[in-house]
Amino acid sequence: MIVGGIEEIRLDEAANEMYVADSYLGGRVMVFDMTTFAFKRGWGAYGHKLSDITTDDADREYTPGGPMPKEFRGHLTLNFSDDGLVYAADRNANRIHVTTKDGRFLKEFIIAPTTGIGGSTGGVAFSPDKPQKYLFISDLTNNHLWFLNREDGRIVGQMGSMGENGGQWYGFHMIAVDSKGNIYTGEVFAGERVQRFVPAESPKGKLLEQLSRLQ
Repeated sequence: MIVGGIEEIRLDEAANEMYVADSYLGGRVMVFDMTTFAFKRGWGAYGHKLSDITTDDADREYTPGGPMPKEFRGHLTLNFSDDGLVYAADRNANRIHVTTKDGRFLKEFIIAPTTGIGGSTGGVAFSPDKPQKYLFISDLTNNHLWFLNREDGRIVGQMGSMGENGGQWYGFHMIAVDSKGNIYTGEVFAGERVQRFVPAESPKGKLLEQLSRLQ
């Protein structure tokens, strides 16, 4: 199994599986046994079987604001929700693909589709409420944090702008959210820092209340 550029690894400890976001051939999701590292399964954009992923560059061509490419375009990151769905962010095509853990394609969410080089969909995180109602998406190019309804991908809000002051980002690359609702962000380029955002008042309730008002 050729691995040509690992961007992210997520562990499903209950299933003893390791999910790998690999940028070889534009991007693939691959699953390995967490103990033996034996390859188990994998897929590409729209749930394509690994054997069906094309090597034709035309299938990865993308003009911002235009039709989505047939294959992942590159810089793939991933995360999976508590209800067993995999979210693969194809940053260079400004989109997120939602699949089952077996690779069955379910949905495609598009964020800021006119975003150019660098793309708009970076790291994927979930809100801390039990149903994980919202997706939190880092945006490297626009330097925003996007809040999406996880059910339909609808954007319900955003925060942040480009800059080097606290609360701004310069190369907003990755994101994580802990069980208390604290948001951790990592920057590259001139940013090169980690910031923590703490919800006011209730660690969970206040953040979710603010998101609800944006809908």
